Amino acid sequence: MGRLGLRLLAPLLTLPLLLGAQTEDAARHASMELDQARSLLQQGRLEAAAAAYRRHLALDPASYEGRLELGQILLSQHRLDEAASHLARAAELRPDAAPPYARLAQVLLLQERIEEAERSLLRARDLDPADPSVRYNLAKLYENLGREGEAIAEFERFIELAPDDPRSNNARARAGLHHEANNRLDEALRHFRDILAREPDRTSALHQTAGILYRRGRYDEAIPAYQELLRRDPGQWGAHVNLGFLMNVKGRALEAMAHYQRALELNPSHTESRFSLGQIQADQGRPDEALASFLKVAEAEPEHPFVHYAIGKILAKRGERDAAQKEFETHRRIQAEARKSQRTASTMQDDAARP
Repeated sequence: MGRLGLRLLAPLLTLPLLLGAQTEDAARHASMELDQARSLLQQGRLEAAAAAYRRHLALDPASYEGRLELGQILLSQHRLDEAASHLARAAELRPDAAPPYARLAQVLLLQERIEEAERSLLRARDLDPADPSVRYNLAKLYENLGREGEAIAEFERFIELAPDDPRSNNARARAGLHHEANNRLDEALRHFRDILAREPDRTSALHQTAGILYRRGRYDEAIPAYQELLRRDPGQWGAHVNLGFLMNVKGRALEAMAHYQRALELNPSHTESRFSLGQIQADQGRPDEALASFLKVAEAEPEHPFVHYAIGKILAKRGERDAAQKEFETHRRIQAEARKSQRTASTMQDDAARP
């Protein structure tokens, strides 16, 4: 080969070397920009970090880390369209990775693109079933959609995965209320007691705990729970009502009356507390006080199903037979009308059930 041929061949031989050097140089610069972006992010300099991530992506458009991390910055800045674009691209680059789907779902929820958000969350859950935040976000989504059963299942899985997460007690509260409403009282009680074990000052959980123990007939446990509730919040008139009942069941009549009286001070219109107070007063041989209580009930609720009978008994013992008979007749009329109303309602139900 002549000298001219050698001179022409030399540039061709060095071209791949030059291209390889340029590629390595671009990769090195891309890596440097990524490191710089992460350093700025750690310093809390979000705008500078975002700019560095963009320089990194200009050099390496297929960078999964760059897309994901920039997308998260943009999400935190509420620049949702840009965030969605980068996170969607990250998901395309790594379809087997859960984080971009999880972050993209957050963006979609903020954009109120609910169906897309659900699909993204389900994809993230399938890829990483142990990610508690995905479970929590999915639970919140289902809760907002009114899909309560699915929401509670996700909340409870979240609690299993992250029992000490700051959000876990709120999840327990939602699950506990759901179980209580569906009469799964043992499951509800477990959640509320778990809340109190982690957050003893959470009065709402103590209130629910006391109420469930009351409903379950576990009176020896319900009494101290209600007493502690009232120590923290003396204005809970309903707790006084229930303690009045519990103390009466335990034969502690004076304490029962005190609780009913306090309940009436806090809520004078609660006729059942006044009726119960009257019954205890009558049982304790205090007919004048009992009659005064019953008359107030009858004035507030003339069609009360039992108060006229109670008034009639006291009047009969006093020898006021005509007045007592009038009260007994009123009681019988109210009872007869109630039975008639029940029969009518039952007949209407039967008619509705017929084809």
